[in-house]
Amino acid sequence: MIYLIRRLMKPFICLAFVLFGASVNAQVVSVRQIMDKMESYKNFSYRSVNRMKEIFTNDTVTQQNHAVFEKASGDKNWGYLLNIETKKENDQFTSADLYNGQQLIHTDPNDSTYQIQSPQMTGYTLQSTLPGRLKWIQGRLEKGLSKVVKTSDTTINAVDNYHLIVNIKDTLINKEHDYSYVHLYIDKLSGMPDCIIIRSRDMSFGNGATMYYSETRYSDYKFNEDNIDIASITIPKGFHPPKEQPALPKEQTDLLALGSVAPGWTLYTADGKKTSLTRLKGKVVLMDFYFIGCAGCMLSLKPLNNLFEKYKGKNFIIASLTERDSKQSVLDFEKNYRLKYPGYVNAADVVKSYHVKAFPTFYYIDKKGKIANVHVGYGDDFEKNATAIIDDLLKK
Repeated sequence: MIYLIRRLMKPFICLAFVLFGASVNAQVVSVRQIMDKMESYKNFSYRSVNRMKEIFTNDTVTQQNHAVFEKASGDKNWGYLLNIETKKENDQFTSADLYNGQQLIHTDPNDSTYQIQSPQMTGYTLQSTLPGRLKWIQGRLEKGLSKVVKTSDTTINAVDNYHLIVNIKDTLINKEHDYSYVHLYIDKLSGMPDCIIIRSRDMSFGNGATMYYSETRYSDYKFNEDNIDIASITIPKGFHPPKEQPALPKEQTDLLALGSVAPGWTLYTADGKKTSLTRLKGKVVLMDFYFIGCAGCMLSLKPLNNLFEKYKGKNFIIASLTERDSKQSVLDFEKNYRLKYPGYVNAADVVKSYHVKAFPTFYYIDKKGKIANVHVGYGDDFEKNATAIIDDLLKK
C-alpha cells in the first residue's frame, strides 16, 4: 500500500479515520433514543465548540460551529441536508460546508469561492457532526463488537448528565497501553448530548505514543424552526470555483533527474546545529521530505530509525526536512517519537529546489553529491527497498 499526502491536505485527517474506524456494544437504547429524538423533527440545529489537541503536536485548536440539519427522507446516503458554519478562535466566520444531498460544498466567504469536496472529505465532515458520531456509535453497537459502559452521573455547567463511555480499543502494544475511548455526557432533562470527549493513546507510529484529545460541547439546540430556509443549503449567489493557477513549466515540476547534481542547501536542526549538503559530500544521504502529521511520514518513522541504527558509522546520513513545522514542534516531535536522526526546519527553499509536491518524498544522494534515486510516498516495503539502495550506494 502506498501512502502519500498532498501539501494542502489537512494532516489531522489521516488519524481521525483511525480513531473513528474501530468498534463498540450495549446501552443501545440510550444512543438510539437520542437518534430517534433528532430523527423525529423536520429540522434541528445546534451550536458547538470543539477544542482539539493536534494529533502529533502539543498545539490546541479551537473551532466554533453552527450546524443546521433539514430532514431529507429521499437522501439514502445521509438522510439530511445540512449547513455548517465555522468560526475560529478569534470569532471570525471562516467557512461554511453545505451538503445538498449529493455533494459536500465548501464555501469560503473571504474570496467568495466554493469547492466540491472529495468523497473522503465528505465522509469525514459528515461523520464529525453530532448525528454522524451517533450513527457511527449505533452502528458499532448493533454489530456487538464492543461495549458502552454507563459510569457515575456527573454535572456539566450545573446540569445533571448521564455519563457513557464507549470503549473503542484497549490493549497493550510492546507493553505500552494503547487505547481509545469516547465519553458521552447526556443532559438528563433534554436527553441531548452536552459534551462528547475523545481520548486516545496510539502506539502505531514511530517509537512513541500519539496522544489525541478532542472535546466538543453542544448548546442552543433548536427543533422544528419555521425560519429554516432550504435555499440556504445551496451555493451562495456570486460564489465561484477558485481560479486555476497557471501551470508551472515542466522542468519546475518534474522530480530531479537521476545522475544530476543535487541542489545545495544549508539548514539548521531544530536544536540549532548547522549543516550543509556540501559538508556531507563523501557520504550517502537519504533526504526525507516530511511534515508532522501526514500518514506516510508517520509510518516511515520506525523504518527510518531502523536504517539509522543499521548504518550508524558507515558513511550514511538521514536528513529529514520540513518546510512548515516550527522548531519547538519538531523538538517535541523528535522527543515523543524517540527519533535518532536529525530534523531540519525552515526548508521551504529546499522543498522548492527539489520539486517536492507530495509527502513523504525520499531522495537518495550518492557520495559524489548526485541524485541516485527518488521515491514519492510510503510503501510497506520501504525499509527493504531503502536497504537495497543504500547498500548499493555504499559499495561505490
